[in-house]
Amino acid sequence: MAGNVSEWTSSAYNLSSYYMASTMNPNVADKNNQRKIIRGGSWKDVAYFLEVSSRDYEYADTARSFIGFRTVQDFLGTDNK
Repeated sequence: MAGNVSEWTSSAYNLSSYYMASTMNPNVADKNNQRKIIRGGSWKDVAYFLEVSSRDYEYADTARSFIGFRTVQDFLGTDNK
């Protein structure tokens, strides 16, 4: 999936979040911060940014053709009777 679009996350962007939480998940929940983290590269980026570890931000009310999201659904399994 890398390289299709950059992915929105629900984390608020904070430049120092990795420094503050280097061994924990740096999920910053700040309702007042409208900058949200986007991860990975998109079709418009050079190859260097096509890794999921690349990180930037965009304002939550912004629409861009190169930013998307991935839907996730839990696997409910099957009934084994």
